Parts: sequence; C-alpha cells; structure tokens
Amino acid sequence: MRQSDTREHLLTTGLRILHAGGFNGSGVQEIIEAAGVPKGSFYNHFDSKEQFGADVLGRYWEERASRAAALLSDESHSPLERLQAYFSAKRRTERTATFDRGCMIGNFSAELSGQSRLVRDRLAAVFAAWTCLLATCIQEAQRAGQVGADIDAETLAAFLIDAFEGAELRTRVDRDPTALMRFERIVFSKLLV
Repeated sequence: MRQSDTREHLLTTGLRILHAGGFNGSGVQEIIEAAGVPKGSFYNHFDSKEQFGADVLGRYWEERASRAAALLSDESHSPLERLQAYFSAKRRTERTATFDRGCMIGNFSAELSGQSRLVRDRLAAVFAAWTCLLATCIQEAQRAGQVGADIDAETLAAFLIDAFEGAELRTRVDRDPTALMRFERIVFSKLLV
C-alpha cells in the first residue's frame, strides 16, 4: 500500500472508530488493528493520537461540508427552502441512526475541548466554516425577504449551529428524534420567518 493510501486508510478507519467510541474510548492499537497496519505506519503519518484526532475531525467536516454546500447553494430552490432541506436532511440522517454516535463535532467539543488545544483549534475552524456556509444562505434569504434582517446572518447561523448541536445531544439521551424535530419546527415557524 502506498504511503498516501495508508494515511487515507487510517483516516477512514479512524473516522469510523472515533465516531463510534469517542476519542478517549479508542486507542491507537484498536485503530491500527482495524486498519491492518503496523504501529510504525500510524506514527509515520501522525505525530500523535491528538494529531490523528484533529485530522479525523477535519475529514469528518470535509465530508459534511461538501454535502452541505451542495444543498445550501442549490439555486433551483429558494434560500429558505435550501435551509429547510439542509436541516431536514440532517434530521433524517439522525433518525436512521441508532442515536449512539451523534455528531462528531459536538462529541469532540464535549470530550476534547478542555484537554487538547490542537483539537479545540480545529473545532473552532470547523465551527467558523459551518457558520459561514449557513450565513451565506441566510443572507440570500434576507435579501429575498424570506428571513427578517433584524439579526445579522452570521449571528443567526451561529445560533442555529448551537441549537442544532444541543438538539443532537438530546437525541442521544432520549434515543428519539423529537429534539431535532422540535428544533426544526421552532426555527422555521418562529425564527427564520
């Protein structure tokens, strides 16, 4: 296996394992065994487990960002319809899950923000990029008169992410999508109007 392939394989395997078991609940040994590579290969590509976790988080975000950008920039629908489709798709994805994994961004925020500056910085970059994606679509909705402009788009976007992540965590506790459905109902009947 080429070095770049090994790195990619480790990231793919790590994404699955860290998302299921959490950062602290998953060890390098478990990851390399699942990937079928020697420990030296892991440390050839990553300085530490912390660096690996930050890179896995980056991969998780990249995958979600490309899908989000496709939905939020689809000009065949109005900006408000795009926002509704985006959050509806996120709710449907969670509904098909077993409520065990949740969102890796939220999981790593809760688990690692106090113990890893590297991961915290990566999380800050992810939240900034996510906010920007949503804010761009909200600005379009505001210009189209579909969403009130009394709150700036970036503040609204950040609030939506904060509220969504809270609802996502609640689904893990309740093992039920009600919190996400409530989020969506309130956002699109009271906030984004």
